[in-house]
Amino acid sequence: MDEALLWQQIEDQGERQPLLTIGEARAVVQLLRREGSDIADELAVRLARRLPTER
Repeated sequence: MDEALLWQQIEDQGERQPLLTIGEARAVVQLLRREGSDIADELAVRLARRLPTER
C-alpha cells in the first residue's frame, strides 16, 4: 500500500465504530510509535488522544 493511500485512509472521517479494546489500542499505539514513519506517528497520536488516561 502506498503512502498516499495510507494518508487518505487515516484522514477519512467516516462513521466511527469501536474496533479494539482499550488494552489493544494502547498496544497498537506503542507499536506504531516504534515503527517511526510519519504516518505511523500521526495515527499513534490520533489513537492516543482517544484513550482514557492510565491510572
